[in-house]
Amino acid sequence: MSRLTTNRGFWLTLLLSIVTLGIYQLYLIYAFAKETNIACREDGKKTSGLVAYFFLSIVTLGIYGIVWECRWITRCNNYLVKNGKKEGLSLSTYLLTLFLLGWLTIGIMYIVVMCKQLYLQNAVNETYNELNNL
Repeated sequence: MSRLTTNRGFWLTLLLSIVTLGIYQLYLIYAFAKETNIACREDGKKTSGLVAYFFLSIVTLGIYGIVWECRWITRCNNYLVKNGKKEGLSLSTYLLTLFLLGWLTIGIMYIVVMCKQLYLQNAVNETYNELNNL
């Protein structure tokens, strides 16, 4: 067992996303799927990786990406609650931002949700590290 990353910060992620023209966001999808599968392996589910996310999102015109995010958020929150921690990003906040608040706030809420996604994965990884004494 290896220690999972718990220090992904918002500002560095935003900077790397801008500098790499969004490629860093693809890396995060890969990392989130890998880390979630490690931490949540006891639930018997599997979060698909970057290749499936990328190609199925293209084929479904972005719908698969939304479904993937919803499943990932739910899986992470279930893991946290199961281990006595507070939920991170709520699914309702994600969907409300995606379909309404994001464009009404000229994209500011998208950035807030990105921040909450980072903290959600950090919380899952931190819980995993604590439970396994890493």
